[in-house]
Amino acid sequence: MKMKEPEDFKKEVGLVRNFLNKCKYSYQGLKYCFENESSFLLVALCSCLIIILGIVFDIDFLEWVISFGSMALIMIIELINTAIEATVDMFTHEYNEYAKIAKDCGSAATGVMSVLATIVNMIIFAPYFIKLFVDMF
Repeated sequence: MKMKEPEDFKKEVGLVRNFLNKCKYSYQGLKYCFENESSFLLVALCSCLIIILGIVFDIDFLEWVISFGSMALIMIIELINTAIEATVDMFTHEYNEYAKIAKDCGSAATGVMSVLATIVNMIIFAPYFIKLFVDMF
């Protein structure tokens, strides 16, 4: 059995350190959004509600994937929108038509996905609420 050379070991340590740094930077980005973007916090709370409803109604695996995926997409788009806004702000604080377009389009992406996720989750959970309501009477 061949022993690892010192250079091989350094490369492996470098890869692990690089991965851990990436995790740290991702955490910092999430932390920033939770602390500074109220819409991100709102989506996170809605995601918690979806998880609770999914547990209460015992939704099936495909419904979990679709429901959770739709909420995750909103969070991802919100993260990208925040990055767009920060980048635009880095270059100009004065009114600029292109900066407005960039920010508005990023915001629209979040809005469109939020509407779609709401519709998707209404389609998933409506039958459960209807059954609950019918069983009450």
